[in-house]
Amino acid sequence: MKIDDASLLAYVDGELSDSEREQVEKAIRESEDLASRVSMLRASQLPYRRAFEQQALPPMPESLGLSVEALIRQHAQREGAERSADATEPDYSRVAETQPGENARRPRPRAKWRQWRLLPQWPTWPRLAVAFVAGAFCCGLALRLVPQLAGAGGALTTASDNSGMTPWIKAAAGYQQLYTRDTVALLQPDMSTTATTVADIQHVDNLPMQIPDLRSQGLTFKRVQRLRFHDKPLVQIVYLPEKGDPVALCVLKEPKADAAPSNAKVEGMNVVAWRRGELGYALIGTPGTVDLDALGRQLYDGRVSAIVSDNRTGADVQRS
Repeated sequence: MKIDDASLLAYVDGELSDSEREQVEKAIRESEDLASRVSMLRASQLPYRRAFEQQALPPMPESLGLSVEALIRQHAQREGAERSADATEPDYSRVAETQPGENARRPRPRAKWRQWRLLPQWPTWPRLAVAFVAGAFCCGLALRLVPQLAGAGGALTTASDNSGMTPWIKAAAGYQQLYTRDTVALLQPDMSTTATTVADIQHVDNLPMQIPDLRSQGLTFKRVQRLRFHDKPLVQIVYLPEKGDPVALCVLKEPKADAAPSNAKVEGMNVVAWRRGELGYALIGTPGTVDLDALGRQLYDGRVSAIVSDNRTGADVQRS
């Protein structure tokens, strides 16, 4: 019996016969390398079945099951046709040694690589098909539930109502979708730290912006974050309304012509976006929380003052 990774994996999974298992165990006792490989294979065994049994997953759609069954039938038909073709292949093992040309390449029997493909310890194709399709289904479900698993650096969007919004706005909306009121309700911003962050935004990130004071619109400033999108600085300013979930104003450098505010629904969030002074802005909030259209127009027209901090006293200062 040849001891390879396939046989070692079958040994770890308990799929060998008694005689095969004894051969593998003897080889393991005689080889430190084999023993090390078996240890790594055992370490990679995780209780996937038990983990998934505890999950409340939705039932597989009937159409998906029918598609998998059709794939299995097609594969079985191809396998049957290929086995019939193999039965008629010549026996190359009986070719005379005196064929012309010492360096002539002799055809290799296909039976050897077929034997590898049909090893009993490897999962059959139908099982692989079911596992792959089920995994793809679960992955798609996960991306819908947590659209920003890849972080703010990539736009993992699954909504179909993005209405032409740029990728960075889609990413920011997906990120904001994870926020709830409890996420920021207890935050008490340190205005001295905020002033330092704003200075870094202006001088390090080269974004000439301030933090708008939206208290007259019923929004309390909670925090400012320096994020990145595709290696470009992205600023997120978070506000909390009197009721409902947080609202974010996100800013990214966009060297394009000014554009008036426009609204859309992205990742289930209401978004109002505009450009001014080579900066792109996006107001993001849950539907019904705040009149984002009116607020976006005020910000676009410059009718909102800004909050900054006096670094010496930490007191709030209003700057027009």
